[in-house]
Amino acid sequence: MSSYRRFALLLAVLAACGMATWGIFQTTLAPPHPLDQLMPQGALLYIEAKDFAGLLKDWNNSQEQAAWLKSDDYRVFSNSRLFLRLTKASDEFAAAAGLHPNGKFLAEAAGTQSAIAIYDIGNLEFLYVSRLSSGDFTQSSLWQQRNKFQSRAAAGKPFFVRKDEESGRVVAFAVADNYLVLGTREDLVAGSLELLAGAQQRNLQQEGWYAQAVSAAASTPGDLRMVLHLEKIAVTPHFRTYWIQQNITEMQGYAGGVCDLFREGPVYREERVLSPKTSVEDEALLTRSAQAVSNLMTLAPKDYGFYQVVATDAKRSLATVEQKLIAPHFGVAAAERLAPRVQLTGGESGSASDLETRIDLAPASRTSSENSLAGLQKQFDAASPQAMLVVQATRKGRDGVLLGTSSVVVIAATTDWDFPAVQRAVQDVLAPGLTASALGVRWHDVKEPGGYSELDGLLPLQIARRGKLIFFANDAAALSAILQAKSLAPVQPVSYAAGFNHNRERQDFYDLTALVGRNIEASSEQPDFFSRNLTSLSRTFAGVGSEEIVERRGRDRIQQTVTYRWTP
Repeated sequence: MSSYRRFALLLAVLAACGMATWGIFQTTLAPPHPLDQLMPQGALLYIEAKDFAGLLKDWNNSQEQAAWLKSDDYRVFSNSRLFLRLTKASDEFAAAAGLHPNGKFLAEAAGTQSAIAIYDIGNLEFLYVSRLSSGDFTQSSLWQQRNKFQSRAAAGKPFFVRKDEESGRVVAFAVADNYLVLGTREDLVAGSLELLAGAQQRNLQQEGWYAQAVSAAASTPGDLRMVLHLEKIAVTPHFRTYWIQQNITEMQGYAGGVCDLFREGPVYREERVLSPKTSVEDEALLTRSAQAVSNLMTLAPKDYGFYQVVATDAKRSLATVEQKLIAPHFGVAAAERLAPRVQLTGGESGSASDLETRIDLAPASRTSSENSLAGLQKQFDAASPQAMLVVQATRKGRDGVLLGTSSVVVIAATTDWDFPAVQRAVQDVLAPGLTASALGVRWHDVKEPGGYSELDGLLPLQIARRGKLIFFANDAAALSAILQAKSLAPVQPVSYAAGFNHNRERQDFYDLTALVGRNIEASSEQPDFFSRNLTSLSRTFAGVGSEEIVERRGRDRIQQTVTYRWTP
């Protein structure tokens, strides 16, 4: 045989072998099913991980997990009603499955691409699907217990079911085509197996709310994706009970939501999309508001403890200035909702040692009232505020011991502010509580760079005007820094932005809460809320240096980007 013929024959053999090998390869590595296509319809919440086993391993090996399990915050949580309900559900699952769903169980069930769908929040009815090697799971504790389960079949694929008669809890599972299917309802597991076999029945991906939510989200899912049917979740009694933010009414305004978590080295990024039930009608107003917020955002200093930029109006702006600077408070005082206490005495008025309290004059009012704020409200109404920046940070007092909070509020208005009128209105608000004459409430100009006006009394208050911007502050240094800051390049229009510098503020938070809790008798049963509970949570996640959120509001969607920066 000639060399040419031998070469041609060799090519033919290689081609035939290559085609056969490629066919085997294609069969072995067939494209995996999208997991949302394997979930029967009716889910309220869906969570999918690209590599659940990897995420679980990282969490189990993290310093944060070890610290949290030893923290006061976990101690309080472990005594909460929510924790007790979860413990009860876990015990019922263990009774039905014959083994407890502990860390070992979870590690055995964790594959790479994995997803869980919650169908009933109150009864914790769920379906879990994970892509893993069948050979690996055959060594698991659950698989070894299969002889204690009843056998079933769906679409020609076997699965196993067991029920705890006392609680009524059901556990069902199957291993098919390199997928683990585990659920707390027999029909969910059977439905998933039928979908896996290609049955023509509706799945989660085909539901209108889900398709709408996912279509608005990032095209590439994050390392972890959560999709929520908020329209139905927000009206469930369990959501209303355990949702710690308590903004139930606001949450009922959304139809659905998607949250993608991307882990990018020392930066964790959440991309959220919320779908309101009703679309924005005045898009032009939305655009103008976003532009005003974006312009103020460029003034936020780098050395902040906390900052927030938000669209506003006259009423909200005045309430913020009053609360943080003119008459600082944290909401309505409890005493205002209670009847005055009757003091039973022998009829004495004052005491021999009290030489400061005058009895010939009515005591000065220490808080602002609606009447005293009327003049300032008029100025705010005339200026028509559009956006507001609030910057705050803790600072040591001159004695180096006491802590205070420096605050700067910047308000962008539609028209120029009448600065002298604002100054007079502020004086009218403060005078009744500070002085019997004009002492301590006169304004004087500070001619330093970034000039401003300041009260001449003991109350720290400065104000400045720059065209349509007005600045209120209780810390001259903080105000000067913002006034002299170089304007940054305009950012993409945003409707809301906020940031918290954990690295800068956490030690002061520890010191402040320790002082606050010093007069509270220590209890071995319940850790002090601020000085032990929240402080322990802060220490658990001490590695999180800062957190920022930026929101962009469109006509029919709200996009939020939340960035967590970890300290190297």
